[in-house]
Order: sequence, then C-alpha cells, then structure tokens
Amino acid sequence: MFEYFPSNPGWTQSVAAALSMGGELSEVHEACKPLVPIAEAPIAVANEAWFQSWLSISGRLEAQGDELLAKGWEFSAGARYYRAAQYGFVAERHGNWKDPRKLSAYDRAIALFAKAVKLLGHRTERIEVPFEGATLAGYLRLPEGEGPFPTVIQFNGFDSIKEMTYGFAGEEAVKRGIAVLFMDQDGTGESVRYHGTVKPVASEKAASAFIDRLEQHPAVDKDRIGAIGCSMGAYDAPRAAVFEPRLKLVVTYAACYNLEPLRPAVEELIAHPERHRGMDWEDQMKAVMGKDDFHDAFEALSKRTLEGILPGLKVPFLIVQGENDRLVPRWMADRSIAEAVNSPRADLKIFTIAEGSSEHCGVDLIASHSQYMFDWIAEVFGGQIKPA
Repeated sequence: MFEYFPSNPGWTQSVAAALSMGGELSEVHEACKPLVPIAEAPIAVANEAWFQSWLSISGRLEAQGDELLAKGWEFSAGARYYRAAQYGFVAERHGNWKDPRKLSAYDRAIALFAKAVKLLGHRTERIEVPFEGATLAGYLRLPEGEGPFPTVIQFNGFDSIKEMTYGFAGEEAVKRGIAVLFMDQDGTGESVRYHGTVKPVASEKAASAFIDRLEQHPAVDKDRIGAIGCSMGAYDAPRAAVFEPRLKLVVTYAACYNLEPLRPAVEELIAHPERHRGMDWEDQMKAVMGKDDFHDAFEALSKRTLEGILPGLKVPFLIVQGENDRLVPRWMADRSIAEAVNSPRADLKIFTIAEGSSEHCGVDLIASHSQYMFDWIAEVFGGQIKPA
C-alpha cells in the first residue's frame, strides 16, 4: 500500500480513500505535501492543518467548476464539483465533532456532490425515508436502460459515508446492470450529523425502511434486492439479511464478526489519548453512539455482534477480505463463513498482498474489490458480467 504518512495510519487510510473516491493524484499530493512535517503533532493541531489543506483544494476546484459552468461546459464543471465535494468530505472526516466548521464543510460538500452528479449525467436520485422520528437519506444510482434492475443497498462502516462508497463502487455496479442505493443508515453520514442517530444493533430496520420505498420504484426489481456492507457495515448487512426476508443476497468487504479484537487498542487509547493519530477514535465513537464517555461508547458499540446470528442467514453470502487488513483479522471472515451453515452459497475471497487490494476494505486498490463483488452479484442476480 502507498503510505503517504507512515507514522499516521489514519491519514494514510484517508489518502487512499480520497484516490478511491475519484481524487486526482496531483491534487491529493498538493493537499498532503505541507502536512508531512506535522503528521506526528498532537491530534488537534495535526487535524486542523489537515482540515485547512484539503478545504483549500476543494475551494479552488469549486471556483473552477463555477467558471466552467458559466461557459456551459457542464461535464467539465461536474467533474470539478465532484472532486471538490469528495475533498470536502475528506477534510471534514478528521474534524472534531464539536467544531461547527465540520458540519459547515459537510453541508457544502453535500451541495457540491448533488450538483456534480446531475451535471455529469449520472442516473442518480436522492431518496429520503422517515425513520424513527428522523430522516434517512440515500442516492439511488441506476444503470442505463429501462430495468427493472437488480439492486443492492450499501451499508456504511464506522466512519464512511454514502458519497465515499458511491465513489468506490458506483461505476462498477452500473456497468453490470446493477442499481445501488448508497445510504447513510443510522449512525452514519447525514443521519448522525443532521439527526443525531446512533449505530444500532437492529440494522435491519434501516434496510426495511428503504426497501419499502424501493419496492415502489419502477426501475427496481423487488425480487432481486440485496445488501452490501463495508468495514463495520459488514455487521449491518449480514444481520439485516437474516432479519429482513426481502434481502436476497449479502456481500461484505472486510468482515465484522465482533469488536473484541479492538478492545486492547481502545483501552490503550483511553489510557493514553495522546497516542491518537489521524482519526480521533474517541471523538468519532462518542458521536456515532451518542455517548459522553469513550468507554461507554465502546461498550454500546460492542453489542453489535454476529455471534449466534449467522446460522439464520439463508441467502447467498460473499465476504471479500484483504490479506493485509490491519483492522480486521482473518479469523473474523473465516468464522463468519463457517457459521453461515444455512446459506446456499457462502464464498470467501482473500485478496493477497501480491494481488493488491489487500488492505482494509481493499482501499489500496479499491477497483479490484469492487469488480469482484459486483461480478459475483451479477452472477447471482443475473446481471451483466461482460459487455452486451
């Protein structure tokens, strides 16, 4: 994996994500180069510099987009707005949750993203559903043609958002004739930032709310709806497929059997908060769990376990795991597959270091993960695995 910041794994992961979301190498380098001397600075100082540097690149691209749009060059303007949005999300990703600038940057990136996908001509619709007194939002990206299309619902991870996974997988899905609903389920993205929702145990509730809406959409094949989850979403998606019978397959990139392997690291950070690098795990975990105490937040989060759940899975199941995943150990994938005893097809793909795409969620070479997952989905659901 290309490690721009060897001493700051949180930043390195975000650099890889920025490129996987559609970033350009020269722009990413321009954002990161001035940050090298402070990668090991105290987290508040380092992340403030990160925020400012990425927002600067985002703002410049937004201005370029405005100039191009004034000429009527919509494709070019859309491309600038798209990268401006994604860099804005990368900036706010490391922002402190109590800093109002984090939400302001997020608001701006949301608006830029919506403008971008329209100008780029993507068949993308914003979907909103009422949910337990709040609102959940997502983007339904459709392939070309009339449909109805097989459709998968994408669950985010611990700190990912729908725009990130849209960048990871949108193109690979639609070229195979598969629609994707990229959603911010409870505890992620818009739902936590705008409505204060927290990560649930019962992940199937968000899936059910969106399926109710998808079943009414003429472009969605209601008999071919599945779920896909990345990182901590690899808990949400399989659990949802167990308890929501309208889900007909499930795919995860990385496994998330339980959180026990993280306990020593969390306890070390509780004891030594100065060791945080890049991602402020305490700040993030308290925000997504609605807790004021780091320990309480982790205990609430750790109730999300697949132990005893997976024997209830009765649909095809795929896990794609990186050999060099430094967050999720291999045994989680092996155990998840082994316990899916009632799945008619339970497959495990390990991307080796030699192949690439071997880091957490394949973020070092996301295309390989996405291509494999959507080929598998197309095979199971009857999509396209080659040009028509």
